[in-house]
Amino acid sequence: MSSSSSLSLENKELILEGLRKSVPEISPRWLYDDRGSELFEMITETDEYYLTRKELELLAQQACSIASFHDEKEHDRQVPRILVELGAGSGKKTSILLDALKNITDHPVTYAPIDVSKQALEENAKKYNFHGKGVKFQPYINTYQNCLPDIAMLPGRKTYLFLGSSLGNYSDHECVELMEKIANNMTPRDRLIIGVDTPHGKHKAPETIEAAYNDSKGLTAEFTLNAMEHVNRQAGVNFDKSKFKHIAKYEEDSKSIMTFVESLEDQVISDLSGNEVLSLNISDKIFMEQSRKFSLGMMESLGNRSGLFITRHWSTEDNCHLLVEFQRDYLSELGAVSSWIFDELAAKSLGGLLEQPIELRHPFLFYKGHIGAFYHTKCLDSNTKLGDISNDRGEQLSVIFERGMDPEIDEPETCHRHSPAPPSWPSFEETQNYNDSVRSALHEKIVTSTGFDRLALLGIEHECMHQETLIYMAANSDKLTPHAPKSPPGEHPKNMKSPVKFSEQKSRRTHSKDGDVVVKIPGASGVVMGATENNIREQGFVWDNEIPSLTVNVPSFQVSRLPVTNSQFLDFIRDGGYRHAQFWGEYADFIKNAEMPASWISKDIKDFQVRTLLDGPQSMEVAGKWPVIVSLAEANAYCRWLASGARVMSEEEYNLIFHHEHEHSENAFKRASLQGNNNWKYSGTVPVGSMGDATELFGISDLAGNGWEWTSSPFNPFPGFKAMEEYEEYSVDFFGNKHFVMKGGSPFTDLCLVRPTLRNWFQARYPYVWSKFRVSWPVV
Repeated sequence: MSSSSSLSLENKELILEGLRKSVPEISPRWLYDDRGSELFEMITETDEYYLTRKELELLAQQACSIASFHDEKEHDRQVPRILVELGAGSGKKTSILLDALKNITDHPVTYAPIDVSKQALEENAKKYNFHGKGVKFQPYINTYQNCLPDIAMLPGRKTYLFLGSSLGNYSDHECVELMEKIANNMTPRDRLIIGVDTPHGKHKAPETIEAAYNDSKGLTAEFTLNAMEHVNRQAGVNFDKSKFKHIAKYEEDSKSIMTFVESLEDQVISDLSGNEVLSLNISDKIFMEQSRKFSLGMMESLGNRSGLFITRHWSTEDNCHLLVEFQRDYLSELGAVSSWIFDELAAKSLGGLLEQPIELRHPFLFYKGHIGAFYHTKCLDSNTKLGDISNDRGEQLSVIFERGMDPEIDEPETCHRHSPAPPSWPSFEETQNYNDSVRSALHEKIVTSTGFDRLALLGIEHECMHQETLIYMAANSDKLTPHAPKSPPGEHPKNMKSPVKFSEQKSRRTHSKDGDVVVKIPGASGVVMGATENNIREQGFVWDNEIPSLTVNVPSFQVSRLPVTNSQFLDFIRDGGYRHAQFWGEYADFIKNAEMPASWISKDIKDFQVRTLLDGPQSMEVAGKWPVIVSLAEANAYCRWLASGARVMSEEEYNLIFHHEHEHSENAFKRASLQGNNNWKYSGTVPVGSMGDATELFGISDLAGNGWEWTSSPFNPFPGFKAMEEYEEYSVDFFGNKHFVMKGGSPFTDLCLVRPTLRNWFQARYPYVWSKFRVSWPVV
């Protein structure tokens, strides 16, 4: 069956489903065929239909203000701008905003309208010259939901635009569903602008609103009745529009225009075979459309429920129309995840916040205070009032929780400067109050003043990193070892799924000791390492070790398309891998205290199981295809066991892969990151190669998720490195030959950290972090 046939069948079923309801209904989508679109344009020109005029008036008056982002103190003309419009819209309105955007950038503005009608998009583009100078026209012919993930890959600051009071056609539930979908595809530096008609009040009588949907020329009535002919074509039914009349009434309580068609006689609607579809008596109604009106308070409530907050709004002088600007409430999202870790996972499942599953780390309570202390000292002004906490006590708490510890594995007594553990930690209640007060102050600052500026993004990425720390601490707790949690935590804010229940939908390839799924990566010059100026402009923040960028020459090499799995690593163990020092080189003493990865448990050599966060230990039958979670020392030993020059790839080689992939597709890494096992999709690793994130050119999977990717490169600065003023010790304390770079991300890496330039790092012998590896070889 062709895709068009499938779509027609789907449309027919949706229409028939609506007609079978207790109050029959026809979806507003069927108002718009070619004739419907033509009629609507005519409606917007009527004297009664004020909505379009008011929106045009507001856009014309405020275009320059709207074009700039909330957090822009002055325009950076090198920042790429992207305007994403939901629906073909009125090209006249869009042109106003496009012109304003073109005035503040040296790049062409990418205009990405989304609509199911190719004809509507092409007609607008031709009529309003969207192919002209200064605009890159990039239409998406599909539904909003299907296009948003692809649009999220576009590099630049995005403005999502939903004009024409179209939100009024949605119920509260549908509004939240749509706005949440958009929010989930936004970065902290994107925004959503929605245009809405306001309810009745002193500025606007109910009669004025109702008249807009009952124009004297009868165009709105014709528009409504035309939908019945559209439905006839789509569903094969026999509505006769002459037997119905258009009714549109304003309901003051619901602040909505409710549009129906009313039957003028007793009648039966049939399909092409003569089968009855709908029986109507005279005066029976079919619901066609609601057109809701929104106050600013109503929009704020919808935003709160959708993970968005209002940054600015604009209204006409008579308050008839409203434009509302939202940004994603990233800080609150992260707070919900951290609360789940502390209040659900640690408190319920692990015995409390004073638990310390890993001796090399502080207890959970420290991290609850530390996240707040970091925001307090790095992101807020020193005189910021923190609720009912005195300035002196706030300063004391910031010192107690200032910095965690990271002792050297070889010499645990050697450690960088950190907050010493106090004789007793502050109480849970005081720590919670401190954290909440800091978050509240920062949220107020972001919403009312700075937006997600560099310091806010610094704090957000820091919290994301520590969420991962807390997760691997929890996963390595003996209280989770013999079973799944006795007291399971509540549902995760991001609804992550169980990897144990994950079932592959098609067969996957795995590599053997002989490397039967190995690809050659050609060498290249000009391979970029680190974040470029354009990267920094787009993201708003990078860590000091990501800059300055440089280009290097990287020789060709061979690499496995898939990471090493638990089953493959089990072969190494059964072959005596942890008993033979020759595999371990400088890390030979590692095997004095280890017989298997820290991510495994075992009763005996025949019964290895893999730890999970929430599902208890899993057998190799279940977990065998998951990537093995190991230290770099263990990864290197496995490669020596394979012999034939096998090794862990370098940071430069990782970048070489994406150097070629980006030549093939400029969004290669973003595509891999959006599809990969990261951002809390699953509560652990899943079978390698199962996420559909293989790169297009080489078919390499799991490069941006399913476990941080070990490299063999020591963590050192790029030439010209300068420590960031706000956090000078962040990188400097760890440069040298004991920490090694990791790339990509784990199942618990927030998407804001999954970028090609980010450099995570750990000591080679550190066994707890959620990290994997793949085997590479020199080209012979």
